[in-house]
Amino acid sequence: MKKRLPLLLHLLLWIVLLVFNSFYSNARVSTIPLTWKVADLAQTFLFHIALFYFNWLVLVPKILAKNKVLLYAVAVILTLALFAVIRTPIEIFEMKKSAQLDPAMAEQIRKYPSIYSLKGVMVPIAIMGVLNIFLSSSLKVTGDYLRNERRRRELELRQATTELELLKAQVNPHFLFNTLNNIYSLAYQNSPSTPDAILKLSLLLRYQLYETDVPLVPLEKEIEHLQHLLDLHRLRLPNPGLLTLQIDGDTSRFQLPPMLLMPLVENLFKHGLTTAPMQLHLRVEDDHLTFITHNTMKPTPTQEAYGGIGLQNLRRRLELLFPNAYTLETLSQGPEFDARLELRKLT
Repeated sequence: MKKRLPLLLHLLLWIVLLVFNSFYSNARVSTIPLTWKVADLAQTFLFHIALFYFNWLVLVPKILAKNKVLLYAVAVILTLALFAVIRTPIEIFEMKKSAQLDPAMAEQIRKYPSIYSLKGVMVPIAIMGVLNIFLSSSLKVTGDYLRNERRRRELELRQATTELELLKAQVNPHFLFNTLNNIYSLAYQNSPSTPDAILKLSLLLRYQLYETDVPLVPLEKEIEHLQHLLDLHRLRLPNPGLLTLQIDGDTSRFQLPPMLLMPLVENLFKHGLTTAPMQLHLRVEDDHLTFITHNTMKPTPTQEAYGGIGLQNLRRRLELLFPNAYTLETLSQGPEFDARLELRKLT
């Protein structure tokens, strides 16, 4: 249907012009035989159709589309000149023939001979040719622009979708790498919590493997996953009570892209001092979500700057998923570090 639509629009254009010209011709001359009217109308439209599509198929795509504006202007002038030179003798012949068939027209020619002179006939033909070229160019350029815009948007959408999939795919290995480091630490210490940590990891992986292959997940599901992640991390803390999560507001009405909050939590674990409070606060109000993390940074520098690939991916995902509808801020005051994510227009 989409491929046939342009053809139908072209047919509609010429039908409208044909009907208009037929009414105009009948109003102007009423005694000329129908066969002669049809022949006159046919040759007129054939010339205009040829001019219209010569500009549409040749001049615009091969010259104007390549930004050769001056050359296009010269080509249009030459085309209109040829159009007028060919049409004018034909139009004069038709006028003389019509005058023989219709006394009223013959009288009009005698009263206003200048209108039917070579110049009087050529000028209107040239003007109609200019209007034809203008209409053809306008429709062609506008159609090409809209078509290119649609293709550009489709390409951007495909690129954004592909990039989002790649970014989301990077979350899983990054998360798994950090979690395995935690379990390795427990196993290295011969901690009795190691089996429980492996069980928690299996719950996390089950969620990621079977429930995140969708654009959006319920916010409550994401919070449940977050709770499992916190439980896993508490196993390696000397004081599990230092890690807290506060949730305010109704979280049952909204959805969220899967694993969107995880980079902030992972960086909290990776760079936070395990003997100091690590606080997370999630608040939902109207269609706004605010997620805040607070921790004390480790005194010894790490090889990777705070944030690393996790926050880089998060920021890029936010740009694609929440354009002009998010805020991601980090604030460092001495050893204290805060990260704040705000999402607007939740669904």
